[in-house]
Amino acid sequence: MDELNKNDIIETEILSLGINGEGVARVGGKAVFIKGALTGEKVRAKIILVKPSFCIAIVEKILTPSPYRVTPPCPLFNKCGGCDIQHLQYDEQLKLKRETVCQTLKRVGGVEVEVAPTVASDKQYRYRNKVSFPVRQTKFGLQIGLFAKNSHRLVPVDDCILQYEFVKELVNEIKVFIEKNGYRGYDEERFSGDIRHIVIRTVDNLTTVTLVVTHPIKTHDLLQRIQSVCLRSALYLNINDKRNNVILGDKWIFVGGETRCSVDGLGIEIHPAGFFQVNDDIRAKIYEHACGLTAGGNAVEAYSGAGLLSAHLAKSANKVVGIEINRQAHESALNLAKVNGIDNMEPLCADVGEVLSQVIDSLGDKTFIVVDPPRSGLDESACSALLNSGADTIVYISCNPATLARDCKNLSEHYSVTSATPYDMFPQTSNVETVVVL
Repeated sequence: MDELNKNDIIETEILSLGINGEGVARVGGKAVFIKGALTGEKVRAKIILVKPSFCIAIVEKILTPSPYRVTPPCPLFNKCGGCDIQHLQYDEQLKLKRETVCQTLKRVGGVEVEVAPTVASDKQYRYRNKVSFPVRQTKFGLQIGLFAKNSHRLVPVDDCILQYEFVKELVNEIKVFIEKNGYRGYDEERFSGDIRHIVIRTVDNLTTVTLVVTHPIKTHDLLQRIQSVCLRSALYLNINDKRNNVILGDKWIFVGGETRCSVDGLGIEIHPAGFFQVNDDIRAKIYEHACGLTAGGNAVEAYSGAGLLSAHLAKSANKVVGIEINRQAHESALNLAKVNGIDNMEPLCADVGEVLSQVIDSLGDKTFIVVDPPRSGLDESACSALLNSGADTIVYISCNPATLARDCKNLSEHYSVTSATPYDMFPQTSNVETVVVL
């Protein structure tokens, strides 16, 4: 076949898996990405998109299945955008993530390092402590679910098996409340409706529920309904009246309930807006890894969220400064330090790029730095501050191998990568968390 066209049917062998878990073949001199296919399989597939250097196809039939193929337990696999490698045996998922980190560091960052085996999650399902469900008003009525991959097409979901089991019952109670009180889900085309999202987070058996609404609503008996499912819980309203795709707005209303819990023996209040790792088991393993790399001296945690890692670092450091731009997360970190009597932990509410250099200068020599940036990675000013920090060690925690590799390349003038360890923060998905030591 000389040239591929849309709707062509091809039969091909899968050579490898891509970074999003899709099968990769070569046909007619082009890479063809085939969702749902596994390495070593022979498949019949239909071309659905043609680009100058690659094509995208969908599987029509598995002609020769992989020995590592398993039956996905979720009936919505391949429909919603949550999981993309549920059909792959778990041990092979771990190998795939190690290979993804290894190849991305090498190809994008020019980093040659022996990548450690991926650290497994104790739970392969029911591990996520947070979920955001879109709420939409459709021709079928009120629907709650998840978006299909790379779209805003809602897939109704009764039960996501990555979430804790009680979430199904909790969402049903919220849906009954919405319908009973005549509220409507959001309509993205008309920018109308009352409720945009339901955000649920559970930490240490304390569950916070946030209704993202276009305007303040009367919550009536909603807190009682939530507490009938989760005795220890809190209810918030978040006001987002903007015409955008961002989940949360800037205004918060606390309705009621409990707000304090205990994590790793530390009393903590975690605001729904603050960052917190979604997999408790992997979070604990990463924090143990990071803390094991430093003893004595001073530490800086950039993008420090609610301050939990800073509190752990404070056990072995002389002083820890945590930098976080989110106001609610910063308040949680201040409260954590106060409640637990951690007097060598100083949370700062600021932009990392703007203050990192000054913080490092104020701490002096023997400063250890941990960075855990968003998926976009380090901005130019933060990268420059790290380059000129004089720190012996930087620990970079990343949820995006591509931006991690880019940033490692940008830091290579003064730093080299000495170790890289993938962690399976997100089982059943192609996403991977990585801890790199520079």
